[in-house]
Formats: sequence, structure tokens, C-alpha cells
Amino acid sequence: MSNESPLPLEQRLFEYLRAPGYEAQDSSAIARGMGINSRERPALRELLKQWQDKGKLIRLSKGRFILKAAADAPLEGKIRKFGNTLLFIPNAAGQNMMRAYCGADADRNFELPVSEHRSAGAMDGDSVRCSVRRTVPAHLRRTRGRKSRPDPALLHYEAAVETILQRRTDTWVGIYRPYAKFGSMVGDGKTSPQLVKLTAPPPADLLVGMLITVQALSYPVGKMPATGKIAQVLGWPEDDGVDITAIMHRYGLHSAFPQAVLEEAAALPSEIPPEEIAARLDCREHMVFTIDPATARDYDDAICIREIEKGWELDVHIADVSYYVRPGTALDAEAKRRGNSTYLPDRVLPMLPPKLCDDVCSLKEGVNRLTRMCRMRINRKGEVFFTSFHNAIIRSAKRMDYGEALAILENRGSTGDSLIDSAIHTAHELATVLRKRRMQQGALDLEVPELQLVLDDHGHVTDVVTESSDIAHQLIEEFMLVANESVAAGLTKMLTPTIYRIHEEPDPAKLQNFASMARSYGISAGTLASREELSRVAAQIKEHTDAPLLTTALLKSMMRARYSTRALGHFGLAKGDYCHFTSPIRRYADLIVHRGFDKLVFGKSAKVQLPSISQLDSITDHISETERNSAAAESEAKQTKLAQFLSDQCECDSPRPWNAIITDCYPQGIAVMVPSLQMNGYISAEWLPESLGSNWFFERHASRWTATDGRMFIPGNTLDVVPHQVDGPSRFAYFYPSVSR
Repeated sequence: MSNESPLPLEQRLFEYLRAPGYEAQDSSAIARGMGINSRERPALRELLKQWQDKGKLIRLSKGRFILKAAADAPLEGKIRKFGNTLLFIPNAAGQNMMRAYCGADADRNFELPVSEHRSAGAMDGDSVRCSVRRTVPAHLRRTRGRKSRPDPALLHYEAAVETILQRRTDTWVGIYRPYAKFGSMVGDGKTSPQLVKLTAPPPADLLVGMLITVQALSYPVGKMPATGKIAQVLGWPEDDGVDITAIMHRYGLHSAFPQAVLEEAAALPSEIPPEEIAARLDCREHMVFTIDPATARDYDDAICIREIEKGWELDVHIADVSYYVRPGTALDAEAKRRGNSTYLPDRVLPMLPPKLCDDVCSLKEGVNRLTRMCRMRINRKGEVFFTSFHNAIIRSAKRMDYGEALAILENRGSTGDSLIDSAIHTAHELATVLRKRRMQQGALDLEVPELQLVLDDHGHVTDVVTESSDIAHQLIEEFMLVANESVAAGLTKMLTPTIYRIHEEPDPAKLQNFASMARSYGISAGTLASREELSRVAAQIKEHTDAPLLTTALLKSMMRARYSTRALGHFGLAKGDYCHFTSPIRRYADLIVHRGFDKLVFGKSAKVQLPSISQLDSITDHISETERNSAAAESEAKQTKLAQFLSDQCECDSPRPWNAIITDCYPQGIAVMVPSLQMNGYISAEWLPESLGSNWFFERHASRWTATDGRMFIPGNTLDVVPHQVDGPSRFAYFYPSVSR
């Protein structure tokens, strides 16, 4: 019986090449995909050649083919704004098309510049459809008598917006100012236009300088300003809570959940059904415990550790959110829309309603809870030599915070249970081995201390502290990393579609620029072309007096980690297969990974319905975007609170001094970085400390300030500064050298 199709080969080929989700393939892959037998393959190759000669097909690198109409089709994606630069970031399908078209590596991520006159008024975060064209840098363009063509790898690509598919927001936040007939809103130029002309009379109680939200009526194009009408008066920027409320509006964040979501959450059972308990691995008698921040309200990870003959057996338990949040429900739709939880200085905007994140999914002490469990046996070298995966039920024996765990590890505290104390010491031994192995494999140790703001009941900052990662933090971190890696490797082996966390290799040009900077600070740095050399430089930075400055600069030279359906590895962690598995309460990516977990538990017999690759590609685009959005909101909220704190300090008789690092010297003054505030600032030349008979002068050839009495301010030097003035809109801080006040 023949399985040949009755359709002509030409029609079958055309339909195959234009099918949704088709990616550029060579002739062999096309033949396999079409189910063509060996007799028809010569005819297929001849047909591909004919279509290529006629211009119907384009032959890409590695002998891959794509329809010309598809290659010329506009790409869809997002507009991102960085300073005054607009970039078009294609979605997953567009990234695949760009890689295929220019023969790029599979892990390259394209970000294409968009000139202002080709932006069609698109703003940061807008979804757009763009045409893409290839350009040749000026220094590579053909000149008279030169016949060679530039290397395709050196060609540039730029985008032009053809259609704005969806605006990121139709509501803007800004300050009310007088303008024309009805006034205007002055925005930040990124999340909102710099100027929005109001088209209706403002409320009678609205005063100049108040924060307002504006409903967009038209968007800025060229020299034409945006227009809108006032939707809400938020109040004065300095009023309690108004600053954070404005940021939430600015980034489209919400604290309240839709009624349908709350009703679904309320209907979830608080008790676990007996049949579900019977179907799971019962670990309620195991010595399972949690270690979390002291301020944590939800506990989504727990561990259990035992010493075995060859090393250790580690169980990592993660709250089974997927049991409660099912695909197609309102809960799932809202979790996907939010993408992740957002952590602002005075509040948390959770991905899931409190019934889940604070109650039924929280691994509280002494309460039955459902988990996804990854069991790993690890030898004395830190190598995982056995893994198994289980749906489990636990009853946490002890809840600890990092401070309590650290006290036990330093032999200055106890849980009151000698077995748990001993387990924590055992866990530390394993974590030390895992961390050592990870560093030997080239992982980058680029820890930046976390800035914590201490707030009073009115949301005002009373203190600023930095929290470094101690051995208690590292203990949990190493266990979560090895669990993430083990789950990702298992899903890859099972060919299960899922979402990976990837971190591409850095741009060599950016690393070379950083290497030049590092050498100026006395760091021995070559080209940083190898992982080993980069790790060696990172180790030097950690011991350097200017570690905060250099660490920040190196991080800016790295690519941004993101989500992908491809297991492209994590450069910074030096891991191959890697995913996010350990925080499904606060990340939708982890929830997707959990939904494929039954494949690891039950193998091919698992009855799970998983999204297709194209659906997952769409999800990765979305959650990568929500992650960036939340990070931007968190950063702005923190900087806003810091600016308010420093403004209050400026009014004090004895402002608090801060240690600063000089980053640059100019004829007008000195640029500084304050590590403990994680912010940059400026010292005017007029404020340099004076002493009897001495004067300051700028040495341009050395980029330094020198006094006639021998004192010098040089990039890399440290000095104490006190706040002098903070610019409200930009939150930029000006400092005095503390000795001059």
C-alpha cells in the first residue's frame, strides 16, 4: 500500500513551506517533514533549485530554504526605549527568522535600532510590526576600485515601524502644569510622553504640581504632542503612598484581583483530599525544613538532607501550585497576565491571590502541603549521580529565617532540636562542595549586595541597609540551582516542551571595553575571550577596593537573562540545561515547568496536555516582558524612596555621611558612585574642600583634581560625602565632600 500523497509535489512543497510555524530547513529536513520517500527526493531537490533560480525561494546559510514572501514579510515584536535610543526586539518567531536570514548562531538575540523618523510614533513597550533592512556600516561601503564585499557578520540591520499593533498603555502618569487652554501633563518621556496636551477643563481642586493620570486620546507623532483627558487626580507627590501608587499606574501594575479570580481562589479546598494524599509519596515524617527571609510571608521551597555512603541525598520540595492553578481557569489567565510578583518598597503585588500564596501553597510549619520533589544523590565532588522526581506531600518540621540558620552555622544559636541543627550543618557541607564545583566550571561570582529600605508606618524611609549573601543564603541558593538544573536536564531528556532560563554569552566588544576599564583600575585583564579568564577577573574584582563599581560595570557588559523554549544554557551560572522550577508562587515560568513535571514522574504514560512550542514562544515573550516591566518599576520605586530620604537628609543639621567612589573627573566637578545607596551623584567643583592658602585646579591630561597642598581627587579614589540637593523629577543627587560642610 502506497503512502504517497495524490497532490502534486509542487503543491505539497508550497503548503509545507508556508505552514504556520515553519522554520528555515535544508532539503533533507524538508523531505523528512513532508514524508517524502527516497524515490521523490531527487525531484524535490530539483524543484528547490528551480524555485531558487526563479526567486521564489531564498537559500539561507547552511543550505536552508524559505519562501521569499516569508523572508520579506514584516516582523512583529516590541519597542524598547533606552535613553534616547529606540530598539525593536522581534518576538520568538521574528528572532528565528532573523537568525535564519543572516545565518546567526542559534543563541543570538536581535535588537534592531529604529530611527525616530521611522518610529511612526511608537513608544516604549508598544507591540509593533516592523520591516527590516540590511545596512552596511560607512567604513565598509564599496569604494572606487574596491571589489570585495563586506563580511555578512559585520552587516547591520535596522527596523522601521509599519504598524502599531497594540499600545503598552492608554493611561499616562505625570505632573499637572499650565499649558495652552486646559493645561498639560508632564511625563517621564519613557512610560509616558514628555508632554500631553489636555483637551478638557481640569477639576476645580487640581493644583499645579499634583500627580494625575491621563487617558490617552492621541499619541505623539513627529512634532505633534499627545493629547488626553484627566482620568484621576492622585495628589501631591510627597503625600503618603502617592509616589508608589503613581509608579503602579505608570507600569500598569495592580494590587487588586478581578472578582472571578478571587471567587475561584475562595472555592479552592483548604484541606487536601485523601485520594490525593494516597497518590503521592508521603514525606510527612521526613525532617523537612524551610529557610527564608525574616520578612517572607510565603514559603515555596523546603529541603531535606541525609548523608549517604557516597555523599549526600538531597530532597528539594517546591510548592505544587500547578495542582491548584489549572490551565484555562481565571486564576491561570491572571497569573499569566501578571507574569510574576512585583516587590515594591512598601508592598508586594503578588502573582497569585493571598488564598494561594499565603495559605494553601505556602509550606508552613506543621501543616500538610503538596509539593513537587526533586531527589538528588550527590557525591563528594559535587556531581549529581542520581535523580528521581516525585509528587509528594510534606509537613514542614521547622521554619527558619536566614539569621537563625546563620546563627546555627556559626555555633551561636539553636533550633532546640539537635537533629535539625545537625542537618543544617550537613546542608552547609554539601552547599560548599556544590559552590566550589560551580566556580571551578567557570560560574561568575558577581554578587551585588541587596539594598533594603527601612520604612515607617507612613512609607517614609528611616534607614538604608545593604544585605550581602552569607553562607545561609548561599546554602539555599546552591540547592535551588542544582534542582533547577536537574529538572531542566530531565525535561530535555524527555523531549518535553518547556520554558528554559537562558543567559547568552556576552558581546566580545562590550567585554573588550570593560577589560580596558578594568586594567585602568589595576586588574589584570586580557581580552576576556574565555570563560576561565572572565572568572579570574571576577575573582580579582571581588577583592578590589572598588568592587561595587567594577561589578556593576561588568554586569552591564553581560547579556540580560531571559526565557526561551530552547535549552541554550546559562553563561553566568556555567550551566547547560537550566530552568526556573523553584518559585511557582511568584513566577509563571516555574508554573509552566511544573505542568511538565508529570513527564518526569510518570514517564511516557503521563497524561498531561502541554502547550505547543509556538504557544510557549508567545508565553516566553510575554513573561520576559513582564519581568523587565516589574524590574523597572521596582528600581524606580526604590530610587524614588531613596531620593525622598536624601532630600530629608539635606535639611538636617548633621546629615549622614556616605562613602563614595570617584568614577570620573571633569572641569565642572566630580562624578561619584555611592555603593551603599547603589546610586550615582555629582560634586560641583565649587564645593571642593578648602584649606588655608590652597587652591584646586583640574589637570585635563590626567583627568583629576589637584590642590596646591598636594591633595588629589582621582577616579577610583574614595571619599565621604553628604547630600546637598536632590533633583525631584530626575532623582539625581548632588553631594558635598563631608569635610567641606
